[in-house]
Amino acid sequence: MQVLVDTFDHKGKSNLKIADTYYSMNKRINFEDDIFLLMVRIRMIRDIITLDADPELFLEKTLDDICFIDQTLKTLLGNLEHNHHLIEREDLLEQLFNAEGQFSQILKEFNDHEGNFSIRELPSLIEKMAAFRTCSMARRKAACKLQPEESTESNIYVGSDELAELLKAL
Repeated sequence: MQVLVDTFDHKGKSNLKIADTYYSMNKRINFEDDIFLLMVRIRMIRDIITLDADPELFLEKTLDDICFIDQTLKTLLGNLEHNHHLIEREDLLEQLFNAEGQFSQILKEFNDHEGNFSIRELPSLIEKMAAFRTCSMARRKAACKLQPEESTESNIYVGSDELAELLKAL
């Protein structure tokens, strides 16, 4: 992702430039909070659909939220993909994987809903939701591939007697 950055030279003159944010943002992003907030937005969309809210009031905002969630999930996956040294990377990838699953599910519910908040009469929205769902499933597969395979060595435990015996040797 690229952003516009305003820097100042030694004379105080403003210099606008485009900066790549993958590595600089990773140090400042709190992935866990971001994923949590996305899950809150996904639940909110589910509530709007379940409660059969008035589409004239909520449809445009809901579509904006879906676009926002899609872009944010894409950005977070990209940042996690490029940050191999993040301490809780595996847990974050799993949380992101779950968030993508919830997002894909809400897209399906949004597409299949038959009440006031139905998009069945709007073919362009049906196509757009299908495209979002395809992208979400692709990101979910990518997040799954980034998670390391379970190692057989990680399941080896040393009992207290064995540990005491090993420590005697020191």
